[in-house]
Amino acid sequence: MSKSDLFDPEEEPDGDALAPHHMYLGMLMQLVAGGGALFAFASIWPHYPTVGATLTLASLAFGGLGWLVSIDDAIEHATVLPTPLDQLWNRVVYPIVARIERGDGEGE
Repeated sequence: MSKSDLFDPEEEPDGDALAPHHMYLGMLMQLVAGGGALFAFASIWPHYPTVGATLTLASLAFGGLGWLVSIDDAIEHATVLPTPLDQLWNRVVYPIVARIERGDGEGE
């Protein structure tokens, strides 16, 4: 596989860079996690160390998950590599959405 076969970025990801992407969801998760970790670390930890430490770690883990979600979308649109969330969409979520949109199973 040559470099151009692997790295093939889309000019406009999914036709519109401002359309909903899991890049934005991941970045929002990171923002919320950063605020939550800062609040737990500075405000809760000094008074309730166990709770503050737990919430700080949970917030940072949530932010790490958000980072993975953002990276997944960037890799999906920059390369020809299949990504885990793209495969989840194609194999599980989209068939369910398409079935609901067609109205299959209504009136049973």
